[in-house]
Amino acid sequence: NWPQPLRTAVRLLLNTGHPMYIWWGDEGICFYNDAYRRSIGPELHPGSLGRPMREVWEEIWHIIGVEIEHVMSGYGSTWSENRLVPITRNGQREDVYWTYSYSPIDYEAAEHGVGGVMVICAETTAQVVGEQRLLAQSERQKQQFEQAPGFICILTGPEHVFEFVNESYVRLAGDRQFIGRPVREVIPEVTGQGFIDLLDGVYVSGERHVAHNLAVRLRNAPDLDEVERYLDFIYEPIMDENERVTGIFVEGHDVTEMHLAQQAEKRQARHLQLLVDELNHRVKNTLAIVQGLAQQTFRGDAANDDARDAFSGRLAALAAAHDVLTREHWETADVGEIIRQSLDAHGALSHRFVIEGPSVRLLPQTAVTLAMVMHELCTNAGKYGSLTNEAGQVHVQWRVEENPEPCMHLRWKESDGPSVAPPEHPGFGSRMIRRALSAEPGGDVQLHFHEHGVVCEMTLSVPVLEPPSLDPPGLEVPAQECRT
Repeated sequence: NWPQPLRTAVRLLLNTGHPMYIWWGDEGICFYNDAYRRSIGPELHPGSLGRPMREVWEEIWHIIGVEIEHVMSGYGSTWSENRLVPITRNGQREDVYWTYSYSPIDYEAAEHGVGGVMVICAETTAQVVGEQRLLAQSERQKQQFEQAPGFICILTGPEHVFEFVNESYVRLAGDRQFIGRPVREVIPEVTGQGFIDLLDGVYVSGERHVAHNLAVRLRNAPDLDEVERYLDFIYEPIMDENERVTGIFVEGHDVTEMHLAQQAEKRQARHLQLLVDELNHRVKNTLAIVQGLAQQTFRGDAANDDARDAFSGRLAALAAAHDVLTREHWETADVGEIIRQSLDAHGALSHRFVIEGPSVRLLPQTAVTLAMVMHELCTNAGKYGSLTNEAGQVHVQWRVEENPEPCMHLRWKESDGPSVAPPEHPGFGSRMIRRALSAEPGGDVQLHFHEHGVVCEMTLSVPVLEPPSLDPPGLEVPAQECRT
């Protein structure tokens, strides 16, 4: 005695493998098939068969009641996709997801012409949970990408459209509108630097590309100049299930600071090598000077105490000049300081010396030569000249002239000492003074043996370097004088 529409609907329900459910009549009598039974637990099967829908589905009536009323009132069918409809099954309440439709079962004798509701449904819990898991995994991966110390971006398609960039990438390339736009449009300055060609090659070949310490010029803002950075990076092709390239994963590090540090280390190493070479050269020159001093000093009677004293004094003068040059990093030395240190090393610097002249800088070799000359003159003055008595004095004075190149004239003048005369056989000291100064470019020396004392006139045509001024611009400062 069932109405024909119900009989037809039940026949459809029982003869399909798709989960189906029927609510019939005003009470919504429940019918379902074996395929649907797999989605409900012992709480609802078989006890729900033939019972009113409100009794069976009370726990979810707030969700489905509105939809059933909609269909039964003649407003047509409904559709829901992956909708959460929690139910109690197998002794616990579970979050169950469904994709389903509610369709009217036409029956002319019923109110609104609808005798019941046919439900065609599919439980999609496994699918939804899987998608949620993938989404959660993707979010975690995204967070990891965001927090990664290196720059990361994901490009899709043959045009290399940005799908993702992390903060490190933004800091590298600047704050631009990345997502959904191709690389050549977002970062046009890299187009002519070979990076688009590299991306094209990876996309076509499916082979990764690895680069180390590669230079790139980037503009962090449209109104800023390009800045050169150095990068280590990898272009990794992204494949689909058919092993076709769909995009490129880009990951790398900005190694600019390391690159600059390495370049600085290389420059420092080269500079150190130059210093070592220069030191070797100076040591060789110094040893040559010492060798010459020894050969000349100990010629003849090598055991003579005077010879040993003379040799020690000459070494002391040489060391004093080296002290001055070392303090000045072997660049230049001041004439006044060289003279004072040479005399002080000889133990002769006292009120009996007058030393005056402007501040003049000499090159290292010239400074050493001058120090040795001062030592020999002081030694001779102590043995034969104005320093042999209590009244004698020595006046050392120099000046600078343009002739046309800068040259320095220096005078050593002894006074108030015993009468002196030219030696019959010039010793090593006199020969050394003449030879050392004559060996200097444009150098010249004249020794005069006057009755009142020795006068030595020296000319050094060498580059004379004035020290950099520390005074404010526009302030005229007179030439400094050194008096002792």
